[in-house]
Amino acid sequence: MALQITETRRMFSVHGVLNRGNVAILKRHLSRFLHPNKPVILNLERVLDIDMIAAHTLHELYLHAMRSNQVLSIIGMENGNILPTLKTTKTINILSHDRI
Repeated sequence: MALQITETRRMFSVHGVLNRGNVAILKRHLSRFLHPNKPVILNLERVLDIDMIAAHTLHELYLHAMRSNQVLSIIGMENGNILPTLKTTKTINILSHDRI
């Protein structure tokens, strides 16, 4: 399945497989919307699979947002498809415990 990104009121939902081949597209897309005082939510609950490169790239994006005083909340704690990879890569800390 190809990667699909939908947006509703600054909440970006990712559908499909997130991997090294398409994570740069997601990163570039989100970077255009990250600004101080304008929170962005990234919803990973419909991601079917994520590879290690994509997990590290999301971690880098999250750290960049924090350093730049931008609010990026990443949700998907209930998605069992991505949790093993995020745990293995030690990037699970990017997931927000808040539910929208």
